[in-house]
Amino acid sequence: MMIAKDTLPKFLLVLVFSWLSLSPVKSQTTPNPSNLISPETGIDYTLLNNLLSRQQWREANNTTFRLMLQSLKREQQGWVSSEDIAQLPCSDLKIIDDLWKQHSQGRFGYTVQFPIFVATGNKPGKLVNPQFYDDFGTNVGWRKDNQWIIFRENLIYSLDAPVGHLPNPRPEYQITGGRLNYTALTERMVKCSLVSYTIDKKPVYQPAGGAKPVEQRPVNLDNIR
Repeated sequence: MMIAKDTLPKFLLVLVFSWLSLSPVKSQTTPNPSNLISPETGIDYTLLNNLLSRQQWREANNTTFRLMLQSLKREQQGWVSSEDIAQLPCSDLKIIDDLWKQHSQGRFGYTVQFPIFVATGNKPGKLVNPQFYDDFGTNVGWRKDNQWIIFRENLIYSLDAPVGHLPNPRPEYQITGGRLNYTALTERMVKCSLVSYTIDKKPVYQPAGGAKPVEQRPVNLDNIR
């Protein structure tokens, strides 16, 4: 299936909300306090829950990054590599994602970003084409006027932001938008069973600007959870 450029935004919204309707981790109920403590790392996510419940999106985004550093024991370094992200504890990643989805009515969260990432031609854990990642960034609002925005200052800390805009896992500006790390994060989502990913043999996405389509294997919505 080829997706025309002018129909892509509508297609992405349908894709995301179709995926959310199939997701078993989209509960909007108040979390049990015991579910806010990671069984793998012992990290308490109560602060993140409280910030999100008050819609303090900027503070929650910053706290999310700090908690990810803590879960990887990288607080002193203050940054993570793609190899680090490949070791991100699954329980912690799921708690973070659940809290963002719950408090944003399903608009924000890593697994909300995932179908947009795939629909724009990208693959979990594999760099396919820089243009595809740029198009993903454009659709979640991380790029504007063909440039990556300045993180964190120019993020939109509001429910008016594009679907999937938050959380943004990058602490500062990166010329490629953190492509390698984010691709590793999508692979970690699959391995942690936050989403499931299947492929078929047909290209799904026509790059912007008339570029030649690349043979791509898109997500099968029937098998996403």
